[in-house]
Amino acid sequence: MFRGELSFQDVTMLQVQKRLSYPLVIGLALFVVSLIYLPQWRHYAPSVHQSSPTTPYLTPWTVVSVGALGLALALIAAPFQTQHPVQIILSKTLSVLVVCFGAVFLLEYASGIRVPDLDIFFLPDSSGQRVTLYAARPTPHSAATSLLFASALLLFHPGLSWRKKAFQIALLAALVMPTLACVGYLIELLFPPSQPPVSRIGLSFPAVVLYFTLGSGVLGLALASKMPKPAVARSPKDSRRWV
Repeated sequence: MFRGELSFQDVTMLQVQKRLSYPLVIGLALFVVSLIYLPQWRHYAPSVHQSSPTTPYLTPWTVVSVGALGLALALIAAPFQTQHPVQIILSKTLSVLVVCFGAVFLLEYASGIRVPDLDIFFLPDSSGQRVTLYAARPTPHSAATSLLFASALLLFHPGLSWRKKAFQIALLAALVMPTLACVGYLIELLFPPSQPPVSRIGLSFPAVVLYFTLGSGVLGLALASKMPKPAVARSPKDSRRWV
């Protein structure tokens, strides 16, 4: 039987868990969307026999990065009373992997040296070959955005003020390119160009949607960490809630 009323700490914990439900749902949704898209990506990718696409498309490495970050977000936002060390380790590991892949792709674009087989994703086509599709490598805009989101999750810590500030800076930086891409698509929608551009790189519209969705989940994680802490400890009577 329940005795007495909930203490301030109990109410605060319930509010935190309620606020964490949003980033948890967002993270799991992004992970599920990634699992659904990856087996189907070759149906949306241009063929290698075509010229470079005039608009960027959603590459599988971008989806892998977003899916991994979504799972990392869900692990952090899991509404348990106390976080298990395994949760934190798995979340940080996923974020570190995204940082590493993002850094590799950016170094490739900066140096002009390509790592073998990263251009060909690990999903064979119906003939068993892996060379019939266009490059799976993300654009530098996508690689940098994924890297910044992963850095923000790595820096997130609700108890340290300097890490909160660093987290906010990384999150704002991660939203810069999706925002600019969104503004560009909006301008093209309102003022269609007379002739389409010959070649353009950047973020595809589905990638912009995924990054904004991820950003909203990460922002919800930050808002949940701003809940007020209890000023006084619970009395022994409050601690015995169940009999």
